[in-house]
Amino acid sequence: MLLNLNNLSTEIRKNPLLKTGCIIDTNLLFAAWYTADEFNEWAEEVFELLHEEQIPIFTNLNVRSEFMDLNRRVMIPEGLVTMYDNLSYNLTSEIEAKLKSLKTIIKNTTDKDRVYKANDQQIKQLRSLLKEFTHPEFGTNSWAVFCRDYFHPYIKNVWEKVVTTLKIQFLGTREIDERKYFISRPTWNDATDIMGKTGIGSADAMIVNLFRNSTLPIMITADKDVRDTVVSLIDTRYVLAP
Repeated sequence: MLLNLNNLSTEIRKNPLLKTGCIIDTNLLFAAWYTADEFNEWAEEVFELLHEEQIPIFTNLNVRSEFMDLNRRVMIPEGLVTMYDNLSYNLTSEIEAKLKSLKTIIKNTTDKDRVYKANDQQIKQLRSLLKEFTHPEFGTNSWAVFCRDYFHPYIKNVWEKVVTTLKIQFLGTREIDERKYFISRPTWNDATDIMGKTGIGSADAMIVNLFRNSTLPIMITADKDVRDTVVSLIDTRYVLAP
C-alpha cells in the first residue's frame, strides 16, 4: 500500500504495529543528507516524523556502501573545485581548463536544485592528470595530496555522522540468523528474481528483497523504481515515497 507523509500519521493511529520499524534505502538517506537534492525537504520531513513517532529506522551494509560511493562521487568534484579556487595560478592549462569546466557544471547543476555526481570515467581522467602533475607546493602525485587535503578529511566520518544524526540501525546477519525482524533469509537468487521480473538494478533489488523477507511494515524510498517494485510485489505492507 502506497503512503504519503500526509496520511502516515493517520495510518499509525489506526495500526500501532506500524511503529515496529521501517527499512530505508540509499536514495532517502542521500536526499536527507544533501540540501541540494530535489527530495531533500521531503526526506527531512520523513526523518522528523519517524523520530517524533519513535519508529526504529533500519538499513543494511549494501545501503551504506552505495551511500558512501555517492558521497565519493559528490565530494571529489567539489573538492577539486575548492582546490582549483586555491591553486589555479599554479596548474597546467589542461588541468585548469578541466577544473574550470567542472566548476561551471557543478554551479549549473546546483542552480537546478540537483546534486552533481561525477561518474567513474570522469574521476579516473582527473586522477590520471593529477597523478602525473608536479605542483610547486605538492611535489609529485598531486592526486595523493588532493585526497589528503581536500577529500579524505570530509569523507572519513560521513557514515558515523549519518548514523548519529538520523538515528540509523543495521539489519545484519545476526538479526537474520536470530529471525529478529525476519521471516526468512534474503538470498541472492531472490534478488535476481526481482531484477528479472522488474528490470530494476541489483542494489535496488537487494533492498526490496531485504524488505520482502523482513517483518517490518514500512519501506521508505525516494526512488520511483523501488516504490513501484514494492507496491507490485508486497501488497500487504506499506511503502512511503514522494
